[in-house]
Amino acid sequence: MPQFDYYANPNPRSREWAPYIVDLQHEMLSALSTRIMAPLVIAQPSEEPTMQRLNPVVLIEGQQYFLSTTELASVPCKELAASRGTLSEHRGELLAAVDLLFTAV
Repeated sequence: MPQFDYYANPNPRSREWAPYIVDLQHEMLSALSTRIMAPLVIAQPSEEPTMQRLNPVVLIEGQQYFLSTTELASVPCKELAASRGTLSEHRGELLAAVDLLFTAV
């Protein structure tokens, strides 16, 4: 499974506010039965400043979503349908967000 591909969120409890999840795990580990994913949350206009480096914003079909890095989860591969697309052009931003979460750098 390609790193940075995004999928429909298989969790019905969070699907309304986070319709997609993105694969952050390197494809070298594709033999594992789970993937490390983070939700893509619908970005709402707000007066509050966002932590853009921790929660980078991406555009999918004209809608803005932010990576909810603090909600990383292991998702069984069998729960994922076909990939909806890739966010590989945002590789640097996505990895920087994960790096900030774990190393504060």
